[in-house]
Amino acid sequence: MHKQALLLVAASLLLTTLAPAQAETQVFITRDAEGNPVFSDRRSQDAEEHVVTELPSMPAFKIKEKEKKAETQTPKAVTYTSLSIVSPAAGTNIANGFAGDVEVSGVLSPGLADGDKIVLKDGKLVIATNQQTSFSVKNLDRGEHTLSMHVIGPDGETKISSQPVTIFVQRSSSLAR
Repeated sequence: MHKQALLLVAASLLLTTLAPAQAETQVFITRDAEGNPVFSDRRSQDAEEHVVTELPSMPAFKIKEKEKKAETQTPKAVTYTSLSIVSPAAGTNIANGFAGDVEVSGVLSPGLADGDKIVLKDGKLVIATNQQTSFSVKNLDRGEHTLSMHVIGPDGETKISSQPVTIFVQRSSSLAR
């Protein structure tokens, strides 16, 4: 009796583990009035059994992580060939209605190297720092402003400078009221 119970348990375990492998989804296909295929898991009138084949697949592959060499490598020394302010043009008058707001754009060749930064100066005063050659300067005082761009290395050394561009900001004076 004990042997039969053990055999029965073994058989039921075998059946429950093999049943999912043996199970197949049945799919039926029919056509609607316009001839379009209609798929279903239930058999209907005029339905044909559709054999579902396994889709081809590829095993996943591991992507190797890039080694962090940036910490040990020193950045390549870049020799800049040109830096210039292209907007605003020299002699531009910023009208009274702009509240001293100016968009300053430049061109640097070759592009900015890692670790370097671009500084926008008004005379000797640093007014903005960026990683790009475009600056949005807000609320400049009225009068003459001499703008220049400079590429500054990580050591604080100036690598290249643009020619200065002089602009004039027109704003209402508080004394004229």
